[in-house]
Amino acid sequence: MRGREMLETIENLNPAYIEAAAEKPKAKKTGWLKWGAMAACLCLVIAGAAMWSNFGQQGKIPDGGGGVGGDAPGGMWPDGVDPIIASVAVIPAGVDLLDVADAISVSITEEDARAVENLGGYLPSELPEGCHYGKASHYRTMMKDGTEYHMLRVVYESGGASAPAPVPENAGAASETTDNTAFLWMVWGHRPDTDRSVYQPEEVTVSLIEQQDGRVFYINYDGIYVGVEQLDISAEDLFSIIESIG
Repeated sequence: MRGREMLETIENLNPAYIEAAAEKPKAKKTGWLKWGAMAACLCLVIAGAAMWSNFGQQGKIPDGGGGVGGDAPGGMWPDGVDPIIASVAVIPAGVDLLDVADAISVSITEEDARAVENLGGYLPSELPEGCHYGKASHYRTMMKDGTEYHMLRVVYESGGASAPAPVPENAGAASETTDNTAFLWMVWGHRPDTDRSVYQPEEVTVSLIEQQDGRVFYINYDGIYVGVEQLDISAEDLFSIIESIG
């Protein structure tokens, strides 16, 4: 594990665990208790590092996040693949992660999101009352042969509009959601690598949205794929948005 990754692991450990491990006992202090507490802290750090490493090796990517959606191909990332790059790479099924040269995710404004070639035109132009653009990320994957794959991920919120906080490059997609998130809208220029159902626009109904029970589902708009996750919006309102696209 690289130094930066170890630092992130340590920073993500629950402080309560470290405090509990280092807490001074009420009984008489002894040298072995002191060293025992230090050893416990060290074990927590090592365990945290192992958990981070296992997370990367297992390739678990939340569906609807920046990556391929669901488990990585084959259930784990192959040797030689940077887990950070793999977690933000957006590639079609059948494309080898070993052929990825680089992958980035950057926070963008609504204006810039709409200007993304081929994808920006599939963002909602009319939103139900109370919904507004929250924040978005543009995922860009560069292959070793020069091919590029793109995906937009937009968080739409409910309630009062607020200025989106800046998101650093390659920030985790899950951190973009808030308690006010109404729905997530993701647009691919290729069929995403997912086992979830993909529908034609005419197949989508209010009843179908309700059946998804908040899970991500996909719609194929003539080769542009839209992933939708209903969080805090009615099925009727979400259906009206879907119906207006294309």
